[in-house]
Amino acid sequence: MLYGCETWTMRKVDELKIEAAEMWFFRRLLRVSWKDRRTNGNVLAEMGTGRTLLSLVKERRLRYIGHSERNTKTDLMKTIFEGKTEAKRGRGRPSLSYVDQVSKATGLKLQSISQKSQDRVIWRGIVKSSCAAANINPDDAAR
Repeated sequence: MLYGCETWTMRKVDELKIEAAEMWFFRRLLRVSWKDRRTNGNVLAEMGTGRTLLSLVKERRLRYIGHSERNTKTDLMKTIFEGKTEAKRGRGRPSLSYVDQVSKATGLKLQSISQKSQDRVIWRGIVKSSCAAANINPDDAAR
């Protein structure tokens, strides 16, 4: 379900769909029918777990940023981070970009992300602190 999630740019609608799918998985595991009218909190309490898929997506995204920034064989992240397309912007609100989502998750600006991701130890600390803010353990999420 999460194949390639490191590169997804997610809107709020996408996040809601992932959360709904996760709850559907839990209900299927417990064999709870939708007719039983049980709350999500009740199902999560019976499973003894919480919602983790969205946090896992965010954690994987941050790990991938660090990995691809340190990769010297390709300048993929530089192209994504600094690349601008030559086109007129359409009407309406600008869509949230990949860079915006990473900046929001880390609380860092673009230049700071590029610099800090070059040092693996520092970047792992940033990933752990971002995951702690989202209430997940990155070591558990890696499994």
